[in-house]
This record gives sequence, C-alpha cells and structure tokens, in this order.
Amino acid sequence: MEFIQNESCGKCIPCREGTRRMLEILQAITRPRRKEEDTDALLLFQGIMYLKELGETIRKTSLCGLGQTAPNPVLSTLRWFRDEYEAHIFERSCPAGTCKELVGAPCQSGCPVGTEVWRYVAHVGRGEYSDAYRVIRTANPFPSACARVCNHPCEDVCRCGTTGGEPIAIRTLKRFVVDNVDPASYKPFVKKAKPGAPKVAVIGAGPSGLAAAHQLSLAGYPVTIFEKEKKAGGMLVCAIPAYRLPRETLQKEIDSLLNENVELRLNQALGRDFTIESLQKDGYRAIYVATGSHKSKKLGLEGEDASGVIPGIKFLKAYNLDGEELAKGRVGIIGGGNSALDAARVAMRQQAVNNVTIFYRRTRAEMPAYSEEIDAALEEGIKVVELVAPTALKVEGGKLKAVEFIKNELGERDSSGRARPMPVNGSEYTVELDTLIAAISEDPEFEPLAGLSVAKNGALVVNKENFTAGRAGVFGGGDVVTGPNTVIDSIAAGKNAAVMVERYLSGRQMKVLKKVKLPTVYIEPAAEAEEEGEPAQRVEHALLAAQERQKNFCEVELCPDAAAAQCEARRCLRCDVEFTQPS
Repeated sequence: MEFIQNESCGKCIPCREGTRRMLEILQAITRPRRKEEDTDALLLFQGIMYLKELGETIRKTSLCGLGQTAPNPVLSTLRWFRDEYEAHIFERSCPAGTCKELVGAPCQSGCPVGTEVWRYVAHVGRGEYSDAYRVIRTANPFPSACARVCNHPCEDVCRCGTTGGEPIAIRTLKRFVVDNVDPASYKPFVKKAKPGAPKVAVIGAGPSGLAAAHQLSLAGYPVTIFEKEKKAGGMLVCAIPAYRLPRETLQKEIDSLLNENVELRLNQALGRDFTIESLQKDGYRAIYVATGSHKSKKLGLEGEDASGVIPGIKFLKAYNLDGEELAKGRVGIIGGGNSALDAARVAMRQQAVNNVTIFYRRTRAEMPAYSEEIDAALEEGIKVVELVAPTALKVEGGKLKAVEFIKNELGERDSSGRARPMPVNGSEYTVELDTLIAAISEDPEFEPLAGLSVAKNGALVVNKENFTAGRAGVFGGGDVVTGPNTVIDSIAAGKNAAVMVERYLSGRQMKVLKKVKLPTVYIEPAAEAEEEGEPAQRVEHALLAAQERQKNFCEVELCPDAAAAQCEARRCLRCDVEFTQPS
C-alpha cells in the first residue's frame, strides 16, 4: 500500500484517497497500544468490514489498472488470513511474528509463557550460565522438564530459521543451562499467607495445576492441590517415559514448587473423594480444575475388551506409576502421535516383548509425533507400517490373536490440513499380534465434572478470556479444556488462570489486556574472533547409542558441552539489540 501511494497519479479519488485510507488502517493495526495515535481508535473501530468494503469500492471505481488492482493484496489476505487481522485488532498481537513493534524478539512472542529466550541465549553466548538460568526460571516453573520435552514453538519463529537458515537450537541450550546450574541459585520470593486469606483448591497436579498453584502461592494465597494418582506430575509422570524425562529430575522440580503456602494431597479424586460443592463448603473461595485428559479413545472395534488389547494411557500409567509390564510377545501400536511413540518405545524396553510395530493410517509425513521421536524409535528397532487402519480384532478364548488391517491411500485434505486416508477395497490382510495398544488420542473424563458445563468429548467448557467455568469461583484450564496439548501450553494455561483467580479473589475486573513485551535489557553481544570459512552449523543434540538403550530407561538425549552451547548461542541474530542498544 505504501508503494501504491508513491505510484498513484492522483487523478482519481478512489485510488488517491482510498488507498491512503487503507494504508492508515493497516498502520494503525500494526502499532502497539503505547504508540497509538488519537485517530487509531476510530480506524480500529471501523476495522475489517470497512477495510473490505473500501477495498471493493476502490477496485470497482478506479480509472486505471493500478487503482483497480491496488486493493487485491489486502482483499486476499482478508479472505485467507482473517484471523491475523483479528489478532492485530482485538489482541494487539501478531501471530505471524512480522510486525516488529508488536512482536519484539519473535522467540519470546512464540513462547506461551513469555520466556525472554533472546536474553538467556545471549547469556549463554557470554558464558553467564547462572544469569541464563534465572531468566528461564523466572518465566517457567518447569525449566528442566521443558528442556527435555517442550515442543519448542520458539524455534518455529526464530528469525535465523525464517530468513533461510537453521533456527537456534533453543531447547538444547536450555538443556545445557539447567544441567549446569544448581536450581538453588534461583529462589522466588514467597509472600506469607495472612490469617484469613482466601483458600484456593487446585484439582490436578499436572503441569497446569502445579503452575497455577505455584503462582498463587507466591502471591500469598494458601493453596491445596488434590491429585488422583499416587504421584504428582500429571502427564509428565504418567505418560512421558523416564528415558525422555528422568524421574529424579522431575521430582526435584516438583518439590521446588511446593512451598509453605502449598499443600499436596495425593490419591484424592474429584467425584470419588470430594466434589466441587464439598470444596466450597470446606471454605475454598476459588477452585481451579486441571484434571487433564487421561481417557484413551477407543478403536470402536468388536472385541476391544479382550485380554491383550490395552488403552495407551493405561499402558503407560501401568509402567510409569507401578512398574507393571503389560506388553508381551508381538506388540502392535495404533496411532501416530507422541503417545503412540512413547507407548512403542516403552513396550520395546519391556522384558517379555519380541518386537514392536506402529500401524498408522497416513504416511510418516503426516504423523503428529515429533520427527526426532520417530527417528529414535526406528533406531531402536521399532517398525512403522504406513497407510493401514485396523478393521477387526480376532479373539480366541478372550485373548487377542490377530488384527485385520486394510490398506489406505491418501485423498483430499481434511480440516486438519492433512490428506484424508481412504480405504483401498479388497486390500485387507491379517497380522498376528499378542498385544495391541490403542494410542489414537485422549479425551478428558466426563463423569467427575458433573455439574459443570461439559462438551461432547468430555472437555470442560470455560470462558477463553478469563478461564471461568460457568460457576462462581470455579475456573478451568489445561488439557481438561483443550484436550491433549503440549506441556508448555498447559503451563501457560495454569499461569494465566492463576492471574484470573487472583483478580477474582481481590474483586478486580476479570479481563486483562494483552501487553506487548519488547526487549528492555541490553546485553552486550559476545566478542568473537573473525574467522574465515563456512558459518557455524546448528548444534544437534547427541543421543545415547541405540544398542545402549536396549531394555533400560537411561536418558536418551544427552547434554551438549560448553563449547557447543556457546557456539550455538553466538549464531543468534540478537533481534533484541535494535530495541535495547544504547543510542
């Protein structure tokens, strides 16, 4: 639109004035609130519909080809990327990470908990590891867990990657920091709970519940966490295997969140040992429901209750919580997500297992599981059979004997953007299996949430702006609301919900306007000697050799050394400097 303004001959009003007005609107929606001008309120109010109508009018009434085509880029993006416009107008955010004044450093805006990624990467590059740890821990109560299992959305928006190179290995740098700095170096200030301070109940000790409880405890609220299982951690301990997240590391992290304002009660299940009503009668002024999504979806095949057919989460919980090995002989896994990969790799390590095969209805390219997890599974001898779906279970004497599959071919794309698997007539075949693990996703459990608004899939329905669950003092967040989600998104939900719980208890408005977080601290770039040759390549995390992983749960991903970490950190483009460098 700026180009059009420069090129317009100015002879017709639609092109001359209309495109100028469109440019003003675009400029207004890309400015942060702190730089809004007096006219921005009107421009934002006019918003999307006015922009569309204005563009159509200019296109139809301009006298030359320049004016007639000028609105096309705006009209096209309004059609295909309307959500981007809405995010800019209503949330003052830029999901694509391109508006510098709304984004700052893309890595920070890409982190759901707002970690100042650029800042700790800069500290690593300078060898200031304790400073790096404090930056990480200030935003994230689970630094060691996320250094191992986070899906690192920050890397997806890193400018090193979006400008044609390889993104900074941010999670690998975080792993280096947490493994080389004593967590005791960071001690958050805990406000002592006053007598008579309103009590808060948190139902579920997963990452979302623990994050919310920790946040509220720091603010001086007495919090009681009720956890159904015998151990705290939610999916971190129930589903993620120890070879990805060592149990000692996880337990230390959880213990660090339990301060004097937090009480943890294990083996306490909602609907069995207490209800929402009973908690309110016991004096809890606010309740945060974060029970997770622990109910495995069924295959929908006859004979699914036979011995040898095991829901994915049940299988993982049996081993992770009780050390019980349920897999035997020839094992088949149905699914292509991270739970399916975890189930397959856990099964491969169990003593009575001969071989493990993952059966997936699409191709590997469409598998939701992390690519590195698939590679690791293949290295460990697990087979992946693509483009097949189970059609029948063959059961004898109440035990699984075989599974009938049908081959698929890929058709049109579905709502997820992936190609839809279409069965190939007459391609049925049978595979003999002793154990079949169904890991095709999970749903929240419906029954314990009785009395609250629940969706068809069992998910708790909440107000997206303030996490309220339709009942005074009751909030919800994490996987129980969204269904299976990432660890970092669950932590973010817990932290954000805690803000709303605190506002509710203090009688403040239940709405927070999103603030643009721009870098504010200047960190001098690390001095580097000029070297000729090829630029440094992205560091790849080292893995324990495949033969050393057999039948054990030793941690697979290894920590990089200091030289590799500093070299990787110094590849950073330092997007923060343009905001913080002294003039």
